[in-house]
Amino acid sequence: MTSAVLVDIQEEVTCPICLELLKEPLSIDCGHSFCQTCIAGNSMERVTGQEGESSCPVCQTSYRLGDLRPNRHLANIAERLREEDGKLICWLCERSQEHRGHPTLLMEEVAHEYQEKFQESLRKLRQEQQEAERLKTVIIGKRTSWKNQMGPERHRIQTEFNKLRNILDKEEQRQLKKLEEEERKGLSILEEAEDELEQQSQSLRELISDLELRCQGSAMELLQDVSDVVKRSEFLTLKKPEALPTKLKSMFRAPDLKRMLRVFRELTDVQSYWVDVTLNPHTANLNLVMSKNRRQVRFVGATLPGSYLEEHYDCGILGSQQFSSGKHYWEVDVAKKTDWILGVCSNSAGSTYCFNQFTNNRNAYSRYQPQSGYWVIGLHHKHEYRAYEESSTSLLLSMMVPPRRVGVFLDYEAGTVSFYNVTNHGFPIYTFSKYYFPSTLSPYFNPCNCVVPMTLRRPSS
Repeated sequence: MTSAVLVDIQEEVTCPICLELLKEPLSIDCGHSFCQTCIAGNSMERVTGQEGESSCPVCQTSYRLGDLRPNRHLANIAERLREEDGKLICWLCERSQEHRGHPTLLMEEVAHEYQEKFQESLRKLRQEQQEAERLKTVIIGKRTSWKNQMGPERHRIQTEFNKLRNILDKEEQRQLKKLEEEERKGLSILEEAEDELEQQSQSLRELISDLELRCQGSAMELLQDVSDVVKRSEFLTLKKPEALPTKLKSMFRAPDLKRMLRVFRELTDVQSYWVDVTLNPHTANLNLVMSKNRRQVRFVGATLPGSYLEEHYDCGILGSQQFSSGKHYWEVDVAKKTDWILGVCSNSAGSTYCFNQFTNNRNAYSRYQPQSGYWVIGLHHKHEYRAYEESSTSLLLSMMVPPRRVGVFLDYEAGTVSFYNVTNHGFPIYTFSKYYFPSTLSPYFNPCNCVVPMTLRRPSS
């Protein structure tokens, strides 16, 4: 095949639009053929008339897109030419009948061209390989980090659920102990009633036996000490036992696990804001003694005569930390104390707290209220738990389990100060809510005139 003929054939199977060998060629009635994608795009651009006709890009003959027909003959020729293109042959093959007329190039010329292309490809591929290695390193690091997160989180989950199990175990033991105590008391009452009934039965048996003997004996025996016998017969009446236990006073009710879990989660959430609060020695007066680690304070002053409130309301001390934003939590151990006050106070209120004296209970109660810069609760007379809300007498709080440890949570932006009974699994004690804090706040502690110390707990304890 001559070179001119080959060129003619190649022109016949070249798309007039993209000037490349035809791909999936479609032919128009005018005889011109185009790549399927090329003529489809041309048809969309050249639609004319109401019947959706287009015009041939070569001769402008009108056609409809639906009239185009595939040309397998041209497709086969184009495919053959693609197979011949870029084939490596020797000089004998170049002169053979198969390749006669095909355009050829020297191997060295083509090799140089492809050498440059391959070098460029190598450069790009090496960059891609380096990027792949970098990404692999990143993925390995992420995987290690991901695994490292799992261990502590798994331990935290197990720890939290162990705490819940401990809570349930303690509650179970408490309920069983309560039941045992009720059983002991009930059995004691029944045993006493049984003993009393046995004594009465013995007296009845003795009297019955005496009367039977008298009735069977002589008149002399019948009438001997007859007055005493008559009196015994008249007054010996069976005394029936009263208030025998027949039903448990309080049936066991399973704890509300949903509520317990909600309360436990709430305590766990606020404990995530735990701050290591310590005491400020510059805010303590001579009635108080503070430990070296500034975590414990106790009352050492003399108890003066006068009203209860006047005796100890001069014993406050502030924490070293000051808060003007954010969320903060701390815990205070008040175990075995008979009196205490704790919470937060504004710095403006705390600056004069250790020198004020009060002449009556109302003034003292009023002083420890939000309008005076205090958000506190307290214990008085061993059993009276109070929240110093805005009332002249404060609010009595109901406490099912006396708190040995109290948690304090301050949310400055929300304007809330919340107290939690950590001893009772974190159940809420009281919340001062929706307040606008006018200044910086500090933790406030008042051991009152009880010599048992107040102790700040560490976050890890």
